[in-house]
Amino acid sequence: MRQARNRFALLAIVATSLALVCGVPAANAQGAAAPKRGLTEAQVLDLQKQFQAATVAVDTPALGRLMADDAIFVHGSALVQTKAQYLDSLTTGQMKITTYDSKDSKVTFFDGGAVISSVTDVSLAPRAPGGQPFQVQMRVSSVWVAKSAGWQLILIQGTPIQAPPGIRPAN
Repeated sequence: MRQARNRFALLAIVATSLALVCGVPAANAQGAAAPKRGLTEAQVLDLQKQFQAATVAVDTPALGRLMADDAIFVHGSALVQTKAQYLDSLTTGQMKITTYDSKDSKVTFFDGGAVISSVTDVSLAPRAPGGQPFQVQMRVSSVWVAKSAGWQLILIQGTPIQAPPGIRPAN
């Protein structure tokens, strides 16, 4: 339990730091009101759900609207993709996400945006005929900012949840 809290705290620090590095002003305390041009917590979570549904459906027009042109996607495998690369990997079938569901989502607002931290289950279709699907549970942080085109995703960072070394999961 303590390790989980420490990991969550570390993820919150990393996500907030990334938001600051991306040129977003200082963060407000969690639970504070959304920015003036902002959304409610439910609306930000709805944007995240729209992004996930559009990814599974390979709805590139929707993804194009939801993602900022300078968006960065850092996968759990450490692969880094730009918006164009992410969309291309979906449209060419190089990456086929079949399940993309989040739970335990926490929203932290900052001046001009929000960070969502959640536990996310992702399933990928096999790359080759007869191959095995790949499933992973990750801690995911998403950074949404208010831009002239509306609220857009500028960063997603996924980290696989793994048992600590030397500890085997219960069967």
